[in-house]
Amino acid sequence: MKTTAPTLSNLSGVWSCLDFGVPELREYATPVITRETRKGVALLSLVALMFLALAAVISAVFELGTLYTYTYGVLSALALHIYLSSAKVEQLRALYLLAMLLLVVCGSSLVLLAQRSGHLHAMLLLSVAVLIMLVPVVPWGLREAALTTGAIYLMFTASTYLSRFRFAALDLWVLQCLMLVAAVISLALVARALGLRKHDLAMRFQLEQAQRELTELVNRDHLTGAWNRRHIERDFDRVVAHHHDQGSACWFGLFDIDRFKSINDTFGHGSGDEVLRAVRAAFSDLPGDVEYLARLGGDEFALLMCGHDVPARVEAALASISSRMTVPLPGGVTPTVSLGLVRLAPGDSLDFDAAYKRADELLYEAKHTGGNTIRSNIEGKAAA
Repeated sequence: MKTTAPTLSNLSGVWSCLDFGVPELREYATPVITRETRKGVALLSLVALMFLALAAVISAVFELGTLYTYTYGVLSALALHIYLSSAKVEQLRALYLLAMLLLVVCGSSLVLLAQRSGHLHAMLLLSVAVLIMLVPVVPWGLREAALTTGAIYLMFTASTYLSRFRFAALDLWVLQCLMLVAAVISLALVARALGLRKHDLAMRFQLEQAQRELTELVNRDHLTGAWNRRHIERDFDRVVAHHHDQGSACWFGLFDIDRFKSINDTFGHGSGDEVLRAVRAAFSDLPGDVEYLARLGGDEFALLMCGHDVPARVEAALASISSRMTVPLPGGVTPTVSLGLVRLAPGDSLDFDAAYKRADELLYEAKHTGGNTIRSNIEGKAAA
């Protein structure tokens, strides 16, 4: 995905902060943008609090009037409230509304202050410029930024136009100039920042996706597509802990194909590979995250499953191997499997090596009886 800095030809890309065009990228970016927006709203309210509190002090020290001091003091309290509230808000739209509320209420208050005082004081002009210049602090889309900036601009323009005979013409033009310049700069900064942010998120998404694909490639068996020994060794403790946390027993199985060397020698390695792929297909309905099959090497497989019906499910899957083969073995030969199955009840503390050793002992018993058998460490769970 190619993303560039915003220009007139791709303003649609920075109109909304969540408009990525790719659902997967949008899902990935939403929590990241929400966290950044929360930090931006907190920073916006903190900077506004500092400026408004300073303006209140200056108004009191230089005796600009009680109205100035009171207005800036109340707005300081609002900024503090927004700062505290931003830490508790989870939804992105709510965060945008908090930022817009602070800026629009501040703008409305300054409009009323100008009307009541009948004079566009330098402190008021500075406040308007600062108010608009604070817009880029929040990492929102151009849509929200333009809406907020436009609301502030329209409020001041409409208010001063209706009361234009009460203000000096130069003050009105200075106010218009300040608002327009500040608005253009702010919106340009918002658009550029959002374009760069989207580009960064797209690159991070692609990098993490490539890393996941590479990790899966390293942990997959190239012939069957099943997980390999590296994966099950690393993932064993997590899967067992997951099932035990759910109050379910975990089952670890170790099996191989009976007389697999004879199949290769008699029918060729292509037929042997077909049998291996059929074994993988027989367990294809496993979720893959907390239940899965792994090829350990050669014709040796391991499986992790859960539930009281695991022996029956495994037996049914193994019985379907022949039907899963796209090219059956010549002469009606049916591949069979010997399996050692270990039940790991909640409270058991076996690691992979210990479980492997116990399952290998059961597998040896199954092979010693002639194969085509499941041996379990639970009485009554043997199946032929």
